Amino acid sequence: MKMIRLLMFCSSGITLVSLLCSFADPATSMQGFFPILTASTHDMPPEQVCIVAERELTEASGLAISRRRDNAVWVHNDSGDTARLFLIQLDGKTRAVVTLKDSEPRDWEDMCSFQIDGEKWLLIADTGDNGQVRGESGAPCELLLLKEPVLNAELAASDEIVKATTDVFARITIDYPEGPANCESVAVDTERREILLLTKTDPLNCRLFRLPLSMKPGRQSFRLEQIGSLAVPYATAMDISEDGKQLAIVNMFSGALLKRAESESWSEACAKPAIVLTLPTQPQGETVCFEKGGKSLLLNSERRGQPLWRVKLPQSP
Repeated sequence: MKMIRLLMFCSSGITLVSLLCSFADPATSMQGFFPILTASTHDMPPEQVCIVAERELTEASGLAISRRRDNAVWVHNDSGDTARLFLIQLDGKTRAVVTLKDSEPRDWEDMCSFQIDGEKWLLIADTGDNGQVRGESGAPCELLLLKEPVLNAELAASDEIVKATTDVFARITIDYPEGPANCESVAVDTERREILLLTKTDPLNCRLFRLPLSMKPGRQSFRLEQIGSLAVPYATAMDISEDGKQLAIVNMFSGALLKRAESESWSEACAKPAIVLTLPTQPQGETVCFEKGGKSLLLNSERRGQPLWRVKLPQSP
């Protein structure tokens, strides 16, 4: 019993230190906690864009820039909601609610948007697994690939909230090489044609995985390939810029920006120093996405009536 208590105490201590050192300033960061190397800190103050007025958005867990409509984002709730997406303008107003056909969310945790081969897409990560049982005693984790809904005519015809449905183009079942894991972060690199996922765990066990970006319709299945260890404490979201050169990662307290050179893989980029980002104080921030052009990030938090924030990124000279 004493040994069990000691192990529990040590585990709690690691968790506490992980959160306190989360994306720490270079002067205080610790070897073994993310970031192991920090290039610099970025102290530009966040800018409040709007307040999200949608009352049914109470647990924002996924955020993606719309690639069909300027000044708008897609948002979804955490587990417990139906399979629906909210299109929110950057003035905070809801413009559309889109329900995915034949879908039953288990634990939607992140979302990203991308454009490839002339088409605009959304990818939803139904990958939350706090009990680490999915694929064994629970439904497997999956990624939902869908074309971004075309709503131009409906939106132009009325100022009311548009209600629509859409098909899921592909359902991608995933499993991990060493058994189930909890994941709240997904991103797509269209240049390298790969999907990245980052596990949510203590920094000693955080792993970065990849799978090929397949644009085939229907059901697919992939075993993930581990490509790195990032030591990120309890990551809640990430996104890749549209040029495939920047990777933003956040948790509930802070964030970091990784940059990849043209000739580098993400595995190599993860070994380089990161830029620590100053993020706004949020009740429970679990979302991030790049704005078009890759010069800034947008963030939102769980709870009703939360701000949508903009964080401008440092630009290379």
